[in-house]
Amino acid sequence: MSLKKSRLIGYLVLASVAMNCRLNEVQAFQLAITNRNFPGAGALIQTQLNQLADNIQTQFNQTIASASNQSDFLNAVGNANAFSARSFLAPGVVPANKTFFVNAGGSAAIALGNGASLSSGITFPKNQLPPIGVSAKAGFTVGVSGRMIPIPLPLGLDSGRMMYSFSFLSADLSNQIGRGITLKTSQTSLGASYQLYVPQAWTPLARFDGIRITSGLSYSTFDASYRTPFNLSSFDSGTNSTVTWNSNVDLGVRSQVFSLTNEVKTGVRMLWLLDVYTGIGLDFNFGSSAITGGSSGPVSGTSSGTTVFSATATLDGESASAAPTLAQFRYLLGTQVDLGPVGIYVQGQVSTPSVYALNFGAHVAF
Repeated sequence: MSLKKSRLIGYLVLASVAMNCRLNEVQAFQLAITNRNFPGAGALIQTQLNQLADNIQTQFNQTIASASNQSDFLNAVGNANAFSARSFLAPGVVPANKTFFVNAGGSAAIALGNGASLSSGITFPKNQLPPIGVSAKAGFTVGVSGRMIPIPLPLGLDSGRMMYSFSFLSADLSNQIGRGITLKTSQTSLGASYQLYVPQAWTPLARFDGIRITSGLSYSTFDASYRTPFNLSSFDSGTNSTVTWNSNVDLGVRSQVFSLTNEVKTGVRMLWLLDVYTGIGLDFNFGSSAITGGSSGPVSGTSSGTTVFSATATLDGESASAAPTLAQFRYLLGTQVDLGPVGIYVQGQVSTPSVYALNFGAHVAF
């Protein structure tokens, strides 16, 4: 086997590993029932009440707080957060001869973890975190041609074909949503695109839009929380004993992802105003998503109707975190309507593993 073939196989193996790599394993948060008291309970009843309290701990820690369940959920959240920021550096199709553009756009993404698929329907398993992540972004993008920024380019590249862009927006939608739900999201992106092949007319009614390569850096955040009631109990018929944990739990998720994005896009323009374009991308994600919040509340127990047990249940969600998928390959397909200097676009994107996004917006280019 030649050296070149060996290197190629090695690169493919490394890429395959990276596509499914999580940079750090999740650290599960756990429910702990402590400060157990047994006023008026005999030794046999105390033993049984202890066992019932342990059952509640086990029920929570092996379902909701299991490491694998949290890992699937947090990995999906990170993937959705990163993917929802993908469309802002090169929104739609900006003609190669333009000097300046301003874009306003939005994006929504959903990422599916293990056990979830669009074909079989999305289900929410009982007493478990759903293996899905969602995120939404909005942003303003400003782009300027390389003709206005005299930066020498290597390899004989033409600065006139370069477009530099910067995108940003931060939003707090907590007041608009209400119901005890908080939602904050932001994205900041900086990058450049290069018109590798310029547009060429095929017929009076159709033209090749050329090939544009885009690369950049983005930082995206997604922070959501809500209050949800938990009611877990364990019963022993032999001693007629019950231990119950009733509490409102503040649960949230905080995702911060730094991404290196790379994209190649091409398309066709028809009838002077309709662009249909497609492309592929390879993105690298760094950062983490974490469960936030927790709970501290009472646990009570009865035997034959008499309260003979009290304890404290403590749940700390601040220790649970997981990384997004390190490398993601994506495919995009979109369309744009051009009305003079205004372009209105909508596009869909699909990425590995099982991440989907819808992007839309409008820009003015001069």
